[in-house]
Amino acid sequence: MKILKSKRHKLRWLTLLFLSIAIILGCEKESESLIQESSDLSAKKMESTGPYEFPGSIVFDISTTPDGSIMVGVNEFSGNRSIKLIKNGEISTMIGLDTETDIQGVESIGAGNAFFTTAGTDLAQNGELYRASKGKVRMVADLAKFERENDPDAFEGPKWKNQDCENYGGFSAGPQNNPYKLSAFDGETVLVADAAGNTVLQATTEGEIDWKAILTPPVENGEYMVLFNQDGLDCYVQPVPTSVAISEDGYVYVGELTGEIDGGLPIGLSRVWKFPADANNLVCSEIEGSNECNVLIEGLTSVIDVEIGPDGLLYVVEFDSNSWISSVAETVPAGGGSISAYDPDTGEMVMEIASDLVYPSAITFDKKGNLWVLENKLFVGGIAEVRMLEM
Repeated sequence: MKILKSKRHKLRWLTLLFLSIAIILGCEKESESLIQESSDLSAKKMESTGPYEFPGSIVFDISTTPDGSIMVGVNEFSGNRSIKLIKNGEISTMIGLDTETDIQGVESIGAGNAFFTTAGTDLAQNGELYRASKGKVRMVADLAKFERENDPDAFEGPKWKNQDCENYGGFSAGPQNNPYKLSAFDGETVLVADAAGNTVLQATTEGEIDWKAILTPPVENGEYMVLFNQDGLDCYVQPVPTSVAISEDGYVYVGELTGEIDGGLPIGLSRVWKFPADANNLVCSEIEGSNECNVLIEGLTSVIDVEIGPDGLLYVVEFDSNSWISSVAETVPAGGGSISAYDPDTGEMVMEIASDLVYPSAITFDKKGNLWVLENKLFVGGIAEVRMLEM
């Protein structure tokens, strides 16, 4: 299916943050009455398993706390941001936040304690890691500064991305960053999937940052896929890492969205990578990559979350079978999202957990092993919902 070139600037924005408020407010699929009717954030309880609705807001991630509450990073269209808790059938505010950009990834690390990332609403210029603890919040790592000073996908390993390729659709030439979802080793150290930086970063509460892994473009005929050529320069399809999970046996799993491609939809191009948690400065590539980083699962579409389940399986969320582009292009119908469980050693699918979901954006398991899902129904005139899935 051909995507009109005039849409390129919009698709570029969505590649970096395909669920941003700026896009949603301008998206033709969203009904204008939604914002008018939901100016107050009174998330409504249907029953103990949900769905719990977050009107007038967009949500990118959810996480489970030790007491079984479901933590939700809420970004209101009004500009207010907060971390909410779903507990005992009710919704409360854990903490209100004063940040320049949206809450993206959230990771509970204890009662009243969490890490979260912010980015995405300023053309991929700023991104931070925060720690919330006992009612207080502090920025612990300036991820955007690290990207500006290092830009690993441009200057490390295969150096596959040229900064000049970033200069279109209203964006400046790189470096750019968009820290999305994250996973914590402990209360001091986390891994962050930087969607615009095409890296997995390791950061600490002391502000120390290093690149754990660089992701490289999908491959076609033994070469990196080219998106377009600019003045003789090949600009490649971007992998766009969105999510990261750490297993108890010491491995890291990274899911990728895959950016726009030339003349079609990025269907079947997303991968899940696997590497040891104690490795550093890896190149995840199908062409002369590091031996320790390998493709575990391929042939996926728009992976938006990965989680290790209580059964030890790797759960993978695909945003939509017609790719993330269906959420912004009127010519591309939604195909439905899915959640599947895979063997973390072989990469073989064990079972499909759910299909025909409406833009599933994140999952988490509560302390009883129940699976919760976030669905962003804004793109079909609805609202963000969090609910427990029947398995």
